[in-house]
Amino acid sequence: MAKFNFNLRQKNTAKETPIVLIIRYNGDVIKYPTGKAIQPKFWNSSEQLARLVKDFPEAKVFNENLKYIKASAEKAFLQLEVELGRAPFSKELTTRINTELKRDLNPSITPEEEKRPPSFIELFKAFIHDSESGLRLTASGKKFDKRSIQKYNTVYENLKDFGKKYHLTFESIDKNFYSKYVASLNKKNFTLNNVGKYIQVIKTFLTYATENGYNTNLFFQSKQFKAHKVPGFSIYLTKEEITAIYKKDFSQSSHLERVRDLFVVGCWTGLRFSDFTAIKPENIKGELLEIKMFKGKKKVMIPLHWMVKEIMAKYSGKYPNSLPPAISNQKMNDYLKDIAGAVDCLKVPVEVDLIKGGLETLTEKEKWELVTTHTARRSFATNVYKSGFPAVSLMKITGHRTEKAFLLYIKVTPEENAIQLLEHWNKINLQLD
Repeated sequence: MAKFNFNLRQKNTAKETPIVLIIRYNGDVIKYPTGKAIQPKFWNSSEQLARLVKDFPEAKVFNENLKYIKASAEKAFLQLEVELGRAPFSKELTTRINTELKRDLNPSITPEEEKRPPSFIELFKAFIHDSESGLRLTASGKKFDKRSIQKYNTVYENLKDFGKKYHLTFESIDKNFYSKYVASLNKKNFTLNNVGKYIQVIKTFLTYATENGYNTNLFFQSKQFKAHKVPGFSIYLTKEEITAIYKKDFSQSSHLERVRDLFVVGCWTGLRFSDFTAIKPENIKGELLEIKMFKGKKKVMIPLHWMVKEIMAKYSGKYPNSLPPAISNQKMNDYLKDIAGAVDCLKVPVEVDLIKGGLETLTEKEKWELVTTHTARRSFATNVYKSGFPAVSLMKITGHRTEKAFLLYIKVTPEENAIQLLEHWNKINLQLD
């Protein structure tokens, strides 16, 4: 009689640790990777499931996934016992469990195809399915959001196209693959960070393939398989420039006026597009805005700037949240070009430095051309930081968890840094006098 139990790889750690399904029968022990991980403090060892506690709200979904994996393993074992007339070998059972977990992806699969391990591309599709269905969860035990699934699908389609010229197998993911794949992305004039995002998705998929027993080639873990990430070029708007946008008369174009007002709200709350377009009446608590961020699900509280108060008073009674209605990010960015292009102080040249297509490029554009919805968040972080507000306190408002990530948002020029230091020295000298 086979026994199926879940074990944590490391029981005495504060960090998340993988959950392994231990299968024991006839003196054999199989360690089957579930692809799931959990912090030991959330694990109930006697129940062999996640604790149903407030700090781990995804526990129910997480447990259902574990139960599904265990049931699939038990079913695979019983089927093989009947078919073979004996207890299955380790490889036979592992292969059947993998097949059982993926069977619902293609119900028309033939018995011959069922015995064949999935190809690189087939498993990538299964990886997306597991991520979308909740069988595979994030490191914090949550389902992947739509943007992540969309990113996975984009890389999947790109790899399918690349596979027409390059034989994609788990064994062929080597230095040659990396060089040729990066070169193919560079030909499309991708930025360095965009290339890095594609590589990171592939690394994530290969980790999934390895943990589930399909891949033994670990080249993707080497330093040569690097997902590059550098601070991308972006701008911020000064307080004076935001004020100029705010005071610009767009009364003859009501759609531009609404987009302008919503953008200014973003400039003085520091919220992302997905958040400042989702503010509800219950998020307003007197002089404060309290909202749970879409990314990271972190709750933040932000004081209402006078411009935000004026905008809310303007739309009070017209819309439930006293703010202009949201439109798509792409459409809002299109309208922002019309808005920023009408503001004289933004008609100044800016040098744009990017690594694109594998080459460093330096071009010149006018500042208004570079304004996007995300400029609002960067402007808030930079302006408040330059005002002398403590970075640690500001991070509590922007929702950044690390100072490194926060500082990527701060757009202070060398000249501004020098002036700030000079003002600091002048203050010290006045105190000494």
